[in-house]
Amino acid sequence: MSRWVIHAQASFEARHALTSYRGTRESSHGHPWKVEVRVGAAELNAEGYALDFHQVQDLLAKAIAPLDRSDLNDHPKIGTPSPTAERVAEFLSEKLAPEYEEIGGELLVVSVWEGPDNRVDLILD
Repeated sequence: MSRWVIHAQASFEARHALTSYRGTRESSHGHPWKVEVRVGAAELNAEGYALDFHQVQDLLAKAIAPLDRSDLNDHPKIGTPSPTAERVAEFLSEKLAPEYEEIGGELLVVSVWEGPDNRVDLILD
């Protein structure tokens, strides 16, 4: 099956401390975080595009806004059991999947960078 894939990225700053990293709690520290979503669409609309880039980007920006300048340990869904990049990806996928469906898309992948070099991809089936 062919599909169009729209990419959007956004960044935020946040603190976290893994609760049992190598057997001990980390010291709280901050990172720049980056999130990329890939949203699929099966068809082009009458205007000739799959999804509105601005809508895809705006939904992502709204989803990460509460995380900016926060302590992820305090987040009710990300902080337990430990505020990892994987937990951030999971939280965002649960929030964004239904919102992208409302505009005619399907959330395919959520990628989260913890700092500039470390990335995790959540691939949705």
